[in-house]
Amino acid sequence: MAPEPLNSITICMGSSCFSRGNNRNIEVIQEHLATEALPAGVELTGHLCEGHCKAGPNVTINGKMYHEVDPIVIIGLLHHYGHHSEG
Repeated sequence: MAPEPLNSITICMGSSCFSRGNNRNIEVIQEHLATEALPAGVELTGHLCEGHCKAGPNVTINGKMYHEVDPIVIIGLLHHYGHHSEG
């Protein structure tokens, strides 16, 4: 089953998530976007802490929060959601 089309990526910018890896995850997303643009209408934002610090770094895609996201996981998620129409 294909994933839903990518429509939003939200990065936790709280101090815990940022220092535990979202600082690097942002760089990885920027590097990915340098070669593959987001589909039209996709929103990339940051947010303040939402209280899931122990499970961080946290990234929310299409309203679903992912925990313990490292650069390998974020690349996998970007490819998973970015290739929804291929098949």
